[in-house]
Amino acid sequence: MGFFDDEAREIYDGKDIHELNDIFTKNEEIAEKLRKLVPKAHQKIINENKDHDGDEEEVAINRAGNIRFKTDIVDIKSFQQLSDVMKKSVQENKNVKAVGSFAAFSEVTETNGYLLKPVTNSYVAKTDLQLLNEETISQAKKDDIVYYDVKWGTRIFEILPALKKDNRAFFNVGGWTGQDIVGVNATSTHGSGITLPPLCSLIVSVSMVVPGDKLYKVEPTNGITDPSKFSQKFPNITLIQDDKTFNAAVVTIGSLGVTYEVTVWTIPLYNIIERREEATWTNVKSILKQKPYSTNPYLKFRNTEIWISPYTDYALITLRDLATNEDVKNYSKPEAKELFQEFIALPVVQEVSKVLSITVGGALYLLLLLFPAITPVVNEEALRSQYHKDPVADSYDLIYNPFGPGFVNDFKVISVEFSFSMKDDNHILATEAILKTLKELQHKHNLCIHGPASMRFSAASSQYLSMGNGSSDETRAYLEMIILVYVCMIKIFEFSFKFLFLFYLFVFWFFFLIKYRTFGLIIINVYLIH
Repeated sequence: MGFFDDEAREIYDGKDIHELNDIFTKNEEIAEKLRKLVPKAHQKIINENKDHDGDEEEVAINRAGNIRFKTDIVDIKSFQQLSDVMKKSVQENKNVKAVGSFAAFSEVTETNGYLLKPVTNSYVAKTDLQLLNEETISQAKKDDIVYYDVKWGTRIFEILPALKKDNRAFFNVGGWTGQDIVGVNATSTHGSGITLPPLCSLIVSVSMVVPGDKLYKVEPTNGITDPSKFSQKFPNITLIQDDKTFNAAVVTIGSLGVTYEVTVWTIPLYNIIERREEATWTNVKSILKQKPYSTNPYLKFRNTEIWISPYTDYALITLRDLATNEDVKNYSKPEAKELFQEFIALPVVQEVSKVLSITVGGALYLLLLLFPAITPVVNEEALRSQYHKDPVADSYDLIYNPFGPGFVNDFKVISVEFSFSMKDDNHILATEAILKTLKELQHKHNLCIHGPASMRFSAASSQYLSMGNGSSDETRAYLEMIILVYVCMIKIFEFSFKFLFLFYLFVFWFFFLIKYRTFGLIIINVYLIH
């Protein structure tokens, strides 16, 4: 992109970050050139993104800093306060939007009305059985299911330990636990496992308030709540038990109202054993095509993730299953290895961080921007660092999320994700096309993603807006990619993802018109992790 190309090439024109580091540490003349270059690059980024500056007291700002808009921000500390705002919104003819962790990278949260943010709203408690119907209570005992009520604003990393104290668990979790319970399902976050639906299937009841302070409790047709008992205790809340309404009420992207509480189902606490295999994408894609999936060497496991090095052929396979007590006793616990930990310790990264007074994550990103040819090596080596030869076993939450609410310390990343039907190997065709496009973006524009392209799988969801929506026998595949965030350099990220999005639109319509079938679901879930 012409980002100090000539000056950067005078310093280093190779493809290996370790070689760059060696030159930096051994050649003081080169080191001094780099020390002079990085402040100019840093300032150029800031100057090109001045439109993101402003009085933060007047605007709402998402976690990435790319979304800023003037609005009436209300920190919700109680249900009464929420109720008052919803009444006032009608009186003042203002729109209302609510956020959780405010991680959305798009304009979906923008409003010129009220923006509601939960404050100290953490709440997890067992559901009052007196309000449930007898059939639900009987079936829950038979299946060892326990229901919990969770309030809007409660983060996943707060819920998991609360459940663990009761020896309870979610059937699956996603890769980041910093989202709140409403936001994680409003966007249809998922884990991985071809028999496991997205996390929105945890929700069995939704309590929401709409403008005017009208209250609703929405459940499937055969919902858990006893209508008679509920109406007696809460005459001011309308209970709706209807499949179509419920399928529009969990994954809403905030479009129906403000969900202030949900009821989730839990299972007994369980352990997971994890194995990892090194492979090549060339071999992996041929194995993924093998059917039936129930005997597929990869997909037969409870959880399967395929991490692909986007610019080389390397792939890392993660396979997980339920673990026995003997597994936990015999195998080591997982070691939390940060994705880029090998590189943030390099003297050249540390020096850039020191010179600019920025995080090591920002320093690494700046070096990748100045020397884009090193990105493929960084990506593959970072991915290889996650391999472990021997199985590991532990409680499910520690296997799925060894870092807790953070993804990698000292880093901020934005993530884009695509969803595909697995019919006729569409997910393989789509992944191949996206990897090809990534290589073209790198070759033509020096635009790169900074990490693996992660392929995950799920069963279908009945929620209409879920990227996993489909029939009960349909399986879905997802491809997620990350880009490191540097200060407020948002335009480059939007440029990169716009290419992918427009490309995906073209591919979708091509397959639809030529083959008369859906290639994939055009829903992109973009969020910030830190």
